[in-house]
Amino acid sequence: MTPSTADSVERRSVIGAAGGLAITALAGCLGNGSDGAADDSDDDSNGDEPDAIGSDGLVYAFSPDRISILDPTEGEVVDEITDGFDDESWADPQITHDYERIFVVEESLSQVHVLDTETRTHETAIDVGPGINHIYHPVDDEIWVHADDEGTFYVIDVDTLEVSEIVESGLDGEGHGKLLYHESMGDTGYATNVNDPGIPAIDLEAYERTAFLEFGEAGGTHYKAYGPRNGLAYVEYVGGTTVVDTETDEIVDELDFTGGMFLSPDEDRLAIVDDEVHFVDVTSEESDVLASLAIDGGPSTVRFGPAGAFAFVANAESADVAVIDVSELEEVDRLEAGETDSRNRMAVSGEDYFITPADGDESVAVVDMTAQDVELIEVGDSVDTVQYVGDSGTGYTGRYR
Repeated sequence: MTPSTADSVERRSVIGAAGGLAITALAGCLGNGSDGAADDSDDDSNGDEPDAIGSDGLVYAFSPDRISILDPTEGEVVDEITDGFDDESWADPQITHDYERIFVVEESLSQVHVLDTETRTHETAIDVGPGINHIYHPVDDEIWVHADDEGTFYVIDVDTLEVSEIVESGLDGEGHGKLLYHESMGDTGYATNVNDPGIPAIDLEAYERTAFLEFGEAGGTHYKAYGPRNGLAYVEYVGGTTVVDTETDEIVDELDFTGGMFLSPDEDRLAIVDDEVHFVDVTSEESDVLASLAIDGGPSTVRFGPAGAFAFVANAESADVAVIDVSELEEVDRLEAGETDSRNRMAVSGEDYFITPADGDESVAVVDMTAQDVELIEVGDSVDTVQYVGDSGTGYTGRYR
C-alpha cells in the first residue's frame, strides 16, 4: 500500500525542573576516574543525599549543555541534569543490567560519564583512552569502552567506577572497533576493527586476545550481530557479511550486502541495513535472505515492536519513520517524526515506544509502536543520543550475558 503520513503528531514544550548539582572537576587519573571528580556532586544544598526518585520508563536525551529526562507516556520533559556540561560531544550510552546507572561516552575529553538513574544525578567522569566511541556491558559488573586510537578496550568496574583492565584488541594498536558478545558464548567475545581483516576472539575473563579469525588478506571488519538460535556470528567485511560458526570458529557463509544489524525479539530474524533493509532468517545455518526492501529516506536504524509484528526504521534523510509488516515483509506506513541533522539516525526501543532524535526540530520523536502514532517532545538544540531506562529488548547487541 502507499505509505501515508500520520496526522497525529503533537508537539509539546515543557520545561522540567532542574535536576542534579554542579560538579567541581572532571579530570582524573587513568584507572581512578573518581579522583578529581566532585565527591559532593550527589549531595543537595543542605549536604544531604539526593532523593531516590527513580527513572523507570523515562528517556535520557543528551545535548551539549544538558541531559533532559523525558516521560514518553506524558510527552514532556520532567527533569534535567546540567552539572556544568558545556559543549559536550556525546556518543554511545550504555545502561547497566539493573537499570540503575547510565554510562555515556564523551568523545572530546576521552571520558565516560556516569549517571545515577535512581537520583537522576551525575556521579562522575572516568578518564579512558583516546578516540572512544562505542561502549558495551558484556559482564554484570563491567563496562567495556573501545579506544579507537589505541585499538584497545578499557574495562570499567561498575562498583568502583575505575578502569580495572585494558584489553588489546586491534592487531596494529589502532582502529575503530566494536565488541560482539552474547550470554550463550560464555566467556568468549569477538571484536571488530576497521583495520583488521578478521575478528579476534577475546577472553572476557582473562582480558586478552586469544585468537584471530582471518577472513582475508586485506580490508577490515565493522558491524556485527549474533544469532543465538543458530549460533552464527554475522560480521561486516569488505562490502559483504561474513558468517562464522562460533562453535568451530569457521566461516560458513557470506552475504553480498552489509550494514547495521538488528535482531528481532524472537531472535529469528536479523535486519541488515544499507540503502535497503534486508531480512535474514537466523534460525538455521542457511541464513536465507527472506526479503530486501528498498526504503526511501536513508534508513539508519531498525527496532522491532514488542511482539515483533512490525519493524520501525529511522531515516536520516527524511523526516519520517518507515513501518514494515514483518510477516508480509513490506512497508505499510510512514510516520512523521521530525528532521534530523545527523548522517545516521539512531533509535532505541522501550516497552511500546520507538524513540529517535529529531535534532533538526530540536525535539525527540516518540512513536507508540502499538497505536503507530508520534509525539514530538521539544528538548532544545543538538540532541542526537537517547537512552531508555528499562528493557530495550535484544536490539543491537543481542542479550547480555
